[in-house]
Amino acid sequence: MGMKERTRRDEHRHHARPCPACSLIARSDEHHPPVLPPQVALPLRLGGRWVSPGCEVRPAVLFLTRLFTFYGHNRSWEGYYHHFSDPACRQPTFTVYAAGRYTRGTPSSKVLGGTELVFQVTQARVTPMDQVTTAMLNFSEPSSCGGPGAWSLGTERDVTATNGCLPLGIRLPHVEYELFKMELDPLGQSLLFIGQRPTDGSSPDTPEKRPTSYQAPLVLCGGAAEGVSGPPLHKPPRKPLSGGGPCPPAAPLPVLPLALGLAFLKRL
Repeated sequence: MGMKERTRRDEHRHHARPCPACSLIARSDEHHPPVLPPQVALPLRLGGRWVSPGCEVRPAVLFLTRLFTFYGHNRSWEGYYHHFSDPACRQPTFTVYAAGRYTRGTPSSKVLGGTELVFQVTQARVTPMDQVTTAMLNFSEPSSCGGPGAWSLGTERDVTATNGCLPLGIRLPHVEYELFKMELDPLGQSLLFIGQRPTDGSSPDTPEKRPTSYQAPLVLCGGAAEGVSGPPLHKPPRKPLSGGGPCPPAAPLPVLPLALGLAFLKRL
């Protein structure tokens, strides 16, 4: 297939679903590389629900999806980690619900367009989603995860009183020094980028360990983005997530991949 034919085909796709970057790439060659416009960082407005558009991978062969809900009026948050044993996120192992508060954002002096925040994790609940995790929790010391009482498959238990869940690496209370930014994709969908997790499995629990790069973005799936600072954002049209469906419900369900992305889980 010649260059002109490929270009016409790519232009047809561009008109069918606008993609400015695709058009620039289609018109480039090895002697004239594309010059892509820089992404413009938006004022950080966290209110609403943000979800992983697909299965995500972490070091040590861990797979998960994430779901955040931010409440901009009082700077509180809650969300879910939903962990899986397979790269398609079809075989759940355990779900963690977490909640806490976050500080007002300040512009990063190290990362252009980034906003620095401090997150507190003060509550957590765990739901074992397979027999292996359920058995592991039942063999652990009760004082290390949830207190007295047996764990059962698919049943959520609060682990706040035991300062987390040691067998799963959950520590409470916990503080993280984070880096956030927001962008719009070519179709107008809001994207939320959160600081990259350390590859050694540690947590950014000191200012010196604050991330300087980002994970794959989350997408806004419910509610308008509310303000931490800056003017109101354009509210993008709601549409199904790529590779998935509409925004999942707030409550954790065994068949849905819900998860939160902060690393108070030491295994992330």
